[in-house]
Amino acid sequence: MKKKKLSLNKLFQNNKFLIILSLVISTITWVYMSMGTTNDTSVTISNIPIQIELPDQLVNNGLQVFSDTEQTATVTVTGSRAVLGSISTKDITVTAATNGIDSAGTYQISLSAVKTNPSANFQIISTVTPSNVNVIVDYLRETSFPIQENVVYKVADGYYASTSLASKNITISGPQTEIAKIAKVSASAELDGILDDSTWIRSLNPQTPPPADILLYDKSGNRISTDLLKMEFGTVEASISVLPEKTVKVVPEFMNKPEGLNLGDDMLSVEPSEILLAGPKKVLDNTKSIKLESIDFATLSNKRYEYNDQGINIPTDCKNISNSTAAKVVLDLSSLSKKTYTVDSFKVSGLSSEYKADVTQTNMSVTVIGSKKELENLKSSDIECIIDTSDQSGTVGSVQMPVTFKLKGTSTCWVSGSYKANITISEK
Repeated sequence: MKKKKLSLNKLFQNNKFLIILSLVISTITWVYMSMGTTNDTSVTISNIPIQIELPDQLVNNGLQVFSDTEQTATVTVTGSRAVLGSISTKDITVTAATNGIDSAGTYQISLSAVKTNPSANFQIISTVTPSNVNVIVDYLRETSFPIQENVVYKVADGYYASTSLASKNITISGPQTEIAKIAKVSASAELDGILDDSTWIRSLNPQTPPPADILLYDKSGNRISTDLLKMEFGTVEASISVLPEKTVKVVPEFMNKPEGLNLGDDMLSVEPSEILLAGPKKVLDNTKSIKLESIDFATLSNKRYEYNDQGINIPTDCKNISNSTAAKVVLDLSSLSKKTYTVDSFKVSGLSSEYKADVTQTNMSVTVIGSKKELENLKSSDIECIIDTSDQSGTVGSVQMPVTFKLKGTSTCWVSGSYKANITISEK
């Protein structure tokens, strides 16, 4: 029997043989490469957190480290491919040398890296990048600041707008030295368009531009970075109320003024004579004038009076948007005359039916102010003293009671001064 000769040509033409040969060569190459590069493989590990720990004495004194960002470092290591494939940032510890820090201040401190597990089968072959970092060591302070509104917008003619913030104050914490720099906290925004609605409210937040950003300034007006600071909030909601305007007259108010006394321009002046109000349309439509604090004619004589700070009474829900918050009233009564009368006519009013009153005072001298002609025609019998006892319910015995006056035959004169009469009250 003849043996068949093995032919190389036929062998390399066999697909199964070629496949097996390729696998064998690949395996040999992989084993060779793996064995040949075991100690030469290296990788760079990034974003390793930097651990900064102060000495216990400084921590006990209240000092701590402040940084504007989370500080990280980069380290290169070497080892077998199999080991390096599973290494992460947790396997390397980067620390800062803080042993030279003894007080508050800004420091540049060096970094070093070690294996978290000393027995791990890899080596650190490069210095830490960066080699050092800057840190601030200081006391933590927390302070509340008032917020100044700085929302800029345009308002249509005939309207007035005012802004109110959802929060009037903000709490800010951080290094003591940075907190001390803050001189002003501002809520700033700039709105487009022209406002003319009766009430316009806009939520100012990052989703509704422009936001009312919280901005910090020092005493020189320079912006302060917030990188080292923690603020209670970064934006604030602002409400903008838009109200119509109206100019109204300023009118003085009087008590006990004679009905017929006409105060012309030569006797009375008010400054300002008008003010500008802003308020709901319904309120403004019903407001023709505003009144000042009342002046009691019973306290006035024939003299010239100046009231430099008369309060202006503003209607509810309205705002006085004029520069003047008070008015000056000049009341010149010097052209009038004065005359004293002896009055003996008394009337008791307001007394309960269970009591009776006897006026023990037979007469009273009173001063009357008016024109010379009116005073010449006025008689003592035209003046009646009215004693009001309504506030003395239950009181018995001799008392002094305030007196008001009723004048007959004149509507332009008045009694000047404060008067009391003696009466005796008893049960019936």
